[in-house]
Amino acid sequence: MIEGLGVLYARTIPVQVQGKVQIIVELSAPLVLYATKVTLRAVVAHELLHYVELVRNFSTMNVASQITASSIFEERFTDSSRAIDPSLVFKDKRFAKSLAKKISAGLDDPKLNEKCRLKWIEKSMPIARIAMGSNQVNIPAESIITTEFDPKVRQILSAIDSAQ
Repeated sequence: MIEGLGVLYARTIPVQVQGKVQIIVELSAPLVLYATKVTLRAVVAHELLHYVELVRNFSTMNVASQITASSIFEERFTDSSRAIDPSLVFKDKRFAKSLAKKISAGLDDPKLNEKCRLKWIEKSMPIARIAMGSNQVNIPAESIITTEFDPKVRQILSAIDSAQ
């Protein structure tokens, strides 16, 4: 967080394209430019966990509306609850544990925030202001039903379900 501003470095969002659901992972330019390799890897892995969770929810039609956070603080904590447990997806248990620790309460990287502030925001580089509660989408049930999701992700989910 930068002086009352919540920086959205990455997000995973489902969109409807030609009557089908596509799940898109967006990474911000400041993240790609200024994050350390460790942070970038953690963020991408975390977004992959959101991707897998969305495929799980759509594949099982568990698509109830999610409550939108009313503050940046609250959003940081609810974000992890919308991603599948890293230990269920990543074979490297040390990485999964490290990822869970690094991202569980939201990404907190003061050096990245400072670089973003100095090298991006204060240089008037492009930014998008997204109001709390507007970072959400509506996907028609018909689009979900007609979408065939990535078979490799579905295979991972089947293996997780079998192990539980």
